[in-house]
Amino acid sequence: MTKKMFSLKKSQMFALIISSLIVGYTTTMINAKADSGYTVVKRMTGNNANVAYHLANNSKNTYLWNGIHTKAKANLRKYKNYSWRYYGKSLILSHNSKKSLYYYIQGITPNGNEASKIRGIVWHSYLTPGINPNYKQLNNIYYRYFNTDSEYLHYVQKSPSQKLTREVLKLFPNTHLSIQLTKAADGASPWAWASPGVDGYKNILEFPTVQKYFNKRFYKPNISDNTRFKLIKAGLDKSYSQTKRNALTQYQIGIYYYNNPHRLIDDEAPGFTIAIPE
Repeated sequence: MTKKMFSLKKSQMFALIISSLIVGYTTTMINAKADSGYTVVKRMTGNNANVAYHLANNSKNTYLWNGIHTKAKANLRKYKNYSWRYYGKSLILSHNSKKSLYYYIQGITPNGNEASKIRGIVWHSYLTPGINPNYKQLNNIYYRYFNTDSEYLHYVQKSPSQKLTREVLKLFPNTHLSIQLTKAADGASPWAWASPGVDGYKNILEFPTVQKYFNKRFYKPNISDNTRFKLIKAGLDKSYSQTKRNALTQYQIGIYYYNNPHRLIDDEAPGFTIAIPE
């Protein structure tokens, strides 16, 4: 074997050793990063998928993890106008002998899309109940995520998507907006369905001639909210005068409207319900 060949083989062997060390070091580093030391103690499943949360502090780094807390999927701080849908699923993780509760969540975009790809687990204390209160940035949020009348009213007052709702509410100035009635009637007038009843309410008023104007899937999706409101007001003025509407002081109103037709599904029929709580 010549000296030149020996030198070549020696250099090749050295390169191979270095390469092996690098690969081994990289693998170790990846595994160390992936192994966060968290252990799943318990998984829990509830039965309520209609709960929304928002960040308790949207200026603080808040990480969303995969289901076993080995990979950070997103920093929720970057999604300040999102709300977070809680699926009723949670788990308890153990880390350094300390147990913590985590929620499975999925993003609800500012435009009401509940099918966001941003999903995973987050420490429960990073969240606080309710839709994101930055209502001026929110549109077409499903009514089921609101918990109180004041939350829902503030959303209606501030959301760009709720202009029609605001105008219709002015037609009933002495009637209290109720999120409970909105939920009980599934948003729409019960007269849009076969059974005109709402659990927990009585004296339901019927306005069948105007309900269709709320639904952009079934009635001229391209007309403006202003035109839609004029049709609603004209229909109400014919069937139930402003004087009568002003006298509805004992009544509540549930109301629901999306200004974007592609956000509607078959079992959602926007409209309003007026009734007295039992």
